[in-house]
Amino acid sequence: MKISVLDAATLGEGISLDALSKHGEVTIYDSTTQENLISHCAGADVLVLNKVRITKDVLIAAPSVKLICVTATGYDNIDVAAAKERGVAVANVPAYSTSSVALYTLATVTALVTHIREYNKYVIDGSYTASGVANKLSPIYHEIAGMTWGIIGYGNIGRAVGAVAEALGARVIVNKRTPIEGATRVGIEQLCRESDIITIHCPLNANTREMINSRTISLMKKSVIIVNEARGAVVNESDIADAVEQGRIGGFGSDVYTVEPIPAEHPYTRIMHRENVLLTPHAAWGSLEARIRCVNVVSENITAFINGKTKNRVDI
Repeated sequence: MKISVLDAATLGEGISLDALSKHGEVTIYDSTTQENLISHCAGADVLVLNKVRITKDVLIAAPSVKLICVTATGYDNIDVAAAKERGVAVANVPAYSTSSVALYTLATVTALVTHIREYNKYVIDGSYTASGVANKLSPIYHEIAGMTWGIIGYGNIGRAVGAVAEALGARVIVNKRTPIEGATRVGIEQLCRESDIITIHCPLNANTREMINSRTISLMKKSVIIVNEARGAVVNESDIADAVEQGRIGGFGSDVYTVEPIPAEHPYTRIMHRENVLLTPHAAWGSLEARIRCVNVVSENITAFINGKTKNRVDI
């Protein structure tokens, strides 16, 4: 069996792919562009990839491919319908990054709530020393206890974030398409109106694309903090940038973008230097522990496929 890893660099440093070698011959590419995509897929039985887009045309040009393993939970970069049509299996890695993304979500929210970066800057730029005052308490910050924390998407990650929010004393409300037990489920408009903090953890699909936009933002409190840990296109990025510039939201954090890495003309370049904006480079999923789990599950998915089983298949 021939396995091609198309974008190994996205798995970061400190990760071994040796677990894949037991399945056959492994060819590792740090990255794959549209120009070399077909050649990198040629002759491969299994494709292992993170962000590379696999379309019907790619599958037609690479007829040897029998299995696509995505090193992620989301798989919107794969034309699953075309894969199914051609008898190509597709497997993802669910739940491996739950603790990592919950941690990053908490870090982003608390940094924005407490203004901790501004306070740190006050110390390191010498202002604290020069002030002669033992403390500084501006900008004003508030405790999360007593706030309403709205969570959009309530899968493994959303539930983990909800547990953290409740531990901090927040009231948690949830927007999810299907009924759930143990949480207060509300419509998106109610969530926007009532929330002091909104964190986004839903998949990207026709129902969630740009669900946060100028209309839903207009329903929100001007002090609201929004953090996107889902997919970039779940929010209208231009509308978010406008809202920050116009003071219609209190803070914004994002680890995901419609185009990654963000291009120079991206709307967020207008706001990225503001103290109430915290942008990170799609890093939330990637604790070392999460990445090790991810590779191990990919290996398990290949084993299952070889043995005729359907572990983590998304094409069925």
